[in-house]
Amino acid sequence: MSVAPGLLPAILAGCAVCALMAALTFLGSRFSGALVRSGDGAWYRFVVYGMAGALVVHLLLTGLDALGISWHPLLLAGLLAAVTALAHRLRPEPAEPTRLPSDLGWGDGVALFALLVFACTAVTLWSMTPDFVYHWGHKGQHFFLHRGVDYAWLARPWNWAIHPDYPNLLPELFAVGALFAGRFEPHAQMLWSVFFFAQILATAREALRGAGDRWLGQAALAILGLTASLYGMGHLLAGGADWMIAVAFLAAVPTLLRPPDRAGDWQVGLAAAFSVASKIEGAPFALILTGTQLLRRLAAERRLDPKALLRLGLPAAAVGLPWLARVFHHHLFLGSNSGPFELSRAKVILPALAEALADPAWHGLSLLVFLGPLLLRVRKTRAVGAVATLQLLFYVYVYFTAPVETRYYVLTSFSRLIFHLIPALVVAGAVGLTKDPGPHFSGRG
Repeated sequence: MSVAPGLLPAILAGCAVCALMAALTFLGSRFSGALVRSGDGAWYRFVVYGMAGALVVHLLLTGLDALGISWHPLLLAGLLAAVTALAHRLRPEPAEPTRLPSDLGWGDGVALFALLVFACTAVTLWSMTPDFVYHWGHKGQHFFLHRGVDYAWLARPWNWAIHPDYPNLLPELFAVGALFAGRFEPHAQMLWSVFFFAQILATAREALRGAGDRWLGQAALAILGLTASLYGMGHLLAGGADWMIAVAFLAAVPTLLRPPDRAGDWQVGLAAAFSVASKIEGAPFALILTGTQLLRRLAAERRLDPKALLRLGLPAAAVGLPWLARVFHHHLFLGSNSGPFELSRAKVILPALAEALADPAWHGLSLLVFLGPLLLRVRKTRAVGAVATLQLLFYVYVYFTAPVETRYYVLTSFSRLIFHLIPALVVAGAVGLTKDPGPHFSGRG
């Protein structure tokens, strides 16, 4: 059987991207002693490791850019190998091993089917977001050709449309995958969205392990898989960064549903850093997330633990401070991001929000975003509800301040922004419906 000439390069590029995903996950696993606890499931560990590996690569690339060193694939491969070996040698005592789950149910099957359907539409570019052409993919291809983040190019006045002030983790992943493949192949780059979708499902399954009701947990997983797939295809999300914020929030949910512990601090800090590196909306989300976990620590221990503060804040600071330094040094921050608060905009914003919530791609499930305030009434889901509610309020607040055409701004962004929150809210809502949080939330570790 022969392969079409145009298909073979895409397959090889896809293999290179998958190999990079595996390498990042393996690199992150070298930090298992700090990042996971004995009660964490195997699939959730893979998510944590993948985020950690991606952030390590991001910091490596940031360092190379600061030194003026081009991204050569052999250099990057050598650095990845060296950092992996060093982390393996210096890592704390590794966490106890765990097996892959063998109790798969009907909800897992539905979620997996939804993932596969989305994957098919993604790699064929049917559900590719226009932002991949005009923003994320455009940056990734340019960084691939430039062999680094081209800040001089980002600072060009006509490049305001590609959001030069956004963090660059996603286009960096695009560029590195293309460097290893030898070409920038859009079909292969869509696999990152499939990867993030899979991480959402894996993390949701981890949180739902402790729901105390297997049928309810399977139902929530099925609903989440179908919702994310339908919206991802209907709103064209493949190739964009919105999956990454959803992953970051969900990755923190298992921690927020159990009493604070050392591994949980690292997991929240890691999720915060991943959100900061993903999109500009990730910076306020990181502050809300780490602040919530810190308040939980204070409430539980009646004191401020400096080590806990370091675990929560260090990852996001390591990612966010270099990004801010570059943004201000190269004058990348757009004036359209902020302005004076104007309450009079409410008469435009409120109808536009209602119209955005009616986006047919949500099939009516956009109303799940209002679960946040309801979750505040349930003690075990209060932290998740607080994070979701505060982030939602921040998104609405921005509409009152951004000096752009307000109605257009709401209609083109709000439906997509609530995708950051709804997966975590679906999971926490299912947990909140049960009376017994289960042994998974015993705070062990």
